[in-house]
Amino acid sequence: MTERQKHPHFDDRGTLHWHTRWKDALAEAKAAKKLVFIEFGREL
Repeated sequence: MTERQKHPHFDDRGTLHWHTRWKDALAEAKAAKKLVFIEFGREL
């Protein structure tokens, strides 16, 4: 897994490694044999 990064929409202080592209997230998850968490929302 790559280095942790801040959330793309707010500062979570680098809690996780976030992806903004499905293809990248899925490839990393498959390589690590892990599941993908999908956060979906809208900005107000």
